[in-house]
Amino acid sequence: MNIGEMQRKLSLWATQDKERKFYDLYDLMLTKDWIRLAHDHVAQNAGSVTAGCDGIDMEIFDKKLEENLQQLIQDLKSKTFEPQPVRRVYIPKANGKVRPLGIPAIRDRIVQEAARMILEPIFEADFSRYSFGFRPNRRTMDAVRYIQWSMSERKKFFWIIEGDISSYFDTIHHPKLLRLLGRRIEDKKMLRLIWKFLRAGVMEKRTFKDTKLGTPQGGVISPLLANIYLHELDRSMERYTALTQTEKAKRRRNRAGNFTYARYADDFVVLCNGGKEQAEKMREELYTFLGQTLRLELSKEKTKISHANDGFTFLGFFIRRELGNRGVMTVKVTIPNTAMKRLQSNLKQSLARDQDSVVGKIRGINRILRGWCQYYQYTSQAGVQFHELDHFLFWEMAHWIGRKFKIHMPAIMQKYVIDNTFVYEGNRLIMAKEFKAKSYHQTFLKPNPYLMVERKLEREELPQEDQWVAYESRPGRADLRLQTLTRDNYTCRGCGKAVTAETADVDHIRPVRRFKRPVDADTLGNLQTLCIPCHAAKTKTDHYAESRMR
Repeated sequence: MNIGEMQRKLSLWATQDKERKFYDLYDLMLTKDWIRLAHDHVAQNAGSVTAGCDGIDMEIFDKKLEENLQQLIQDLKSKTFEPQPVRRVYIPKANGKVRPLGIPAIRDRIVQEAARMILEPIFEADFSRYSFGFRPNRRTMDAVRYIQWSMSERKKFFWIIEGDISSYFDTIHHPKLLRLLGRRIEDKKMLRLIWKFLRAGVMEKRTFKDTKLGTPQGGVISPLLANIYLHELDRSMERYTALTQTEKAKRRRNRAGNFTYARYADDFVVLCNGGKEQAEKMREELYTFLGQTLRLELSKEKTKISHANDGFTFLGFFIRRELGNRGVMTVKVTIPNTAMKRLQSNLKQSLARDQDSVVGKIRGINRILRGWCQYYQYTSQAGVQFHELDHFLFWEMAHWIGRKFKIHMPAIMQKYVIDNTFVYEGNRLIMAKEFKAKSYHQTFLKPNPYLMVERKLEREELPQEDQWVAYESRPGRADLRLQTLTRDNYTCRGCGKAVTAETADVDHIRPVRRFKRPVDADTLGNLQTLCIPCHAAKTKTDHYAESRMR
């Protein structure tokens, strides 16, 4: 089956007939090509290494890939497929609170992805151009750029309503969501499958909890379902955004004011080119609509009304109208001070533990810094703010190395600093200045990607600065691995073949389980370089020897 062509047809049919309902969609998932591509999409995601509540990650699933995929198709065909509860973990946030994250089982992720591949082309034909979040080929800068354009001197949308929906993902009403899906989807088998996912429940440690509201954050299909639900808000705003220029001019003459709008998932702003009074009236309209129509609560305390000259924060960017270099008012987008302080606090906290390996620490910081800088490199003063960040990170890293190796600053500079950054055994700490400030020139009016002749679906990856990756469960292991490979000249001690960092395993000569304290096994004298086949053979021999000893 040509999956891309089928998706194009679904989107084209939905575009040509806005009242069309779709049948027999469920059967698409019963084809091997469809379910295999869904598997490949899930496998490419970094989260595939994380298991759901059944303890199975993608590596385990792939050991019997063909058998598992065929079983999945059979379960879907016989309608015996039942999603497992979502494993819930909590991710610490910068403000000291935690963010719930749902981790579905691998099987469930594959089926969710297969369903998303069917539903998304259909609903992309309906979605608003003012909706920017979690959609193919759209990103945060599209929303920010549209707001920046709307606040220009020509458009004059100077009053801003900052929408804040209380606990949106946890309060989506399931029957209402199914009714909204039913506007396009007549396939009862598909709707029943979505219902099962919504009602699968949550496992927190060993406690099961029902899910009668909301979509689990972390589910593959959850962003699409969330957009389908809030598409009703987009439709409601069309009574202002879809007006003709003549109608807008008439409202201006009557001092009613006009409104425009941008939404990224559950974050949205409404901009008004009237006065504060009209903005306050609109806030009340939004509160009533969300409450009565979608059963959502707009937080009146957090839904602020601000003027463009005072600025506001949206999607992590600070947007403000101010006097520019040429003496005219302009709209600038900068990194908020709170975002800078949050990242600095995160980096400082990560460099508080001296026993971690230098290699692991550099790789962890690089991962965080790369995502953060790429997110903010389109801001107005990126170069200046990145330079400030570099100064902070350089000295924090220098002091951490000093504490770890118990050496003074001159020795640190001589031994570990090259070209104003830190290098350890070939691992280089990236600096923010390497991400040059850029101008964002892409149009924020994006076409339906499923109807493009040369189709390329890209999805934005947001920076995860609240998930630190450089702490090691066995501190210092990454350095020991590198030292072992270097000592053994990247040669397998078993067969003598040359290996690389990717094809080598660092093996414990005496297994860890034979030590009273696992940390005692991690010494250079107890480690050796083996190729993957030799490592597997040695592990098998060790297990056999231990079984004989019993």
